[in-house]
Amino acid sequence: MNIGEKIKNLRMSKMITQQELAGDFITRNMLSRIEHGAALPSLPTVIYLAGRLNVPAGFLLAEEENEFLYQKIRYMPNIRRAYQMGDYRICRELCETVLTESDDEIALLMAECALGLAKEEFFAGNLHNACHWFDTALRDADKTAYHTGHIAAPAIVYFRYMRGISPTLCSYEADDLLPGERDFAAWQDIFCRYVLTLEHTEQLHALRAFDDRSAQERQLAWHVQATVLQRSGEYAAAYEMLRRILAEEIAPVPVLLYSVLQDMENCCKELDDYKGAYEHALHKLSVHERLLVESTI
Repeated sequence: MNIGEKIKNLRMSKMITQQELAGDFITRNMLSRIEHGAALPSLPTVIYLAGRLNVPAGFLLAEEENEFLYQKIRYMPNIRRAYQMGDYRICRELCETVLTESDDEIALLMAECALGLAKEEFFAGNLHNACHWFDTALRDADKTAYHTGHIAAPAIVYFRYMRGISPTLCSYEADDLLPGERDFAAWQDIFCRYVLTLEHTEQLHALRAFDDRSAQERQLAWHVQATVLQRSGEYAAAYEMLRRILAEEIAPVPVLLYSVLQDMENCCKELDDYKGAYEHALHKLSVHERLLVESTI
């Protein structure tokens, strides 16, 4: 793309007429000749037009392969602001719509945003949407040279957990959905810490990983304790622990609610409370149906 084409494309994208862009600095006819490649602008004219178009003068003068760099410099403050505010959807949209290509930094940013969107959908109970974004995060992570273990490892743990809810919640990108050596990289994620602890409840020291600073951490810790009690055959104590979770002022997220109801059903069966087991089973099924609503993406 030559300089005239760049000027014309920018002018049209901003819906500016040739006369408005030319102003009093150059004639409209000269601007038309520049846009059609019939004339080359002088350096003062380039600086003037760049200022009117709100782009660096270097962007108009750059070779085609450097255009991405100038676009990135221009839009990166808005992209960074959206990311820091946790508005991952807008951050990704900015990267996709205003940048004509990508590099390692943008690919990493896109992967981080996809992971954030996946967690938002997961905790909202939209699990098919969550699968889509976890897979997107894994694909984007493969496009960057930066280390992305902090993205891949949690995604795999989340997929492993969702597979336990339904085999339809699967990944097209994750190669290994079983416990693996990379699980330690997911430990910083609170929910992954919970999943890994459930998978290794014999390691009771792991309960100290939940410090009860938030309602979610407290509920996750209680569910782990209830699981340990069930595996020890203490079903009455486990049931009371599960009831504490449901009695919390802040309701558990849908995925945790499903697991709690499933365990309450099992405890009732072991305690010969079949009426209670039936009631919890009905509630569990309604939550399960909600979790498996078709993807809206």
